[in-house]
Amino acid sequence: SIAGQDYAGKMQVYVVDDGSANRDVVAPVHRIYASDPRFSFILLANNVGKRKAQIAAIRSSSGDLVLNVDSDTILAADVVTKLVLKMHDPGIGAAMGQLIASNRNQTW
Repeated sequence: SIAGQDYAGKMQVYVVDDGSANRDVVAPVHRIYASDPRFSFILLANNVGKRKAQIAAIRSSSGDLVLNVDSDTILAADVVTKLVLKMHDPGIGAAMGQLIASNRNQTW
């Protein structure tokens, strides 16, 4: 859903594979978005956890704003636009959208 954002500004998307044992999982995403200049792929050698995977993407970025999105997150098409508009207010240091759990009745 990040690829379908209506945001008109520059947006860089980092897809991080956190050393997964099965690289075939990220292969379809790579095939679809490898030619999209907004997308960059980071393949970590070892599973170092979510936070370090996020840090790897942040260190690669050069933008003023960062939005962390998980692989199972579905975003409305205007989320990035709305968050960027909020962040232009100098009195705001962080912003987030409304979270709706689609799997709230499922447990592991």
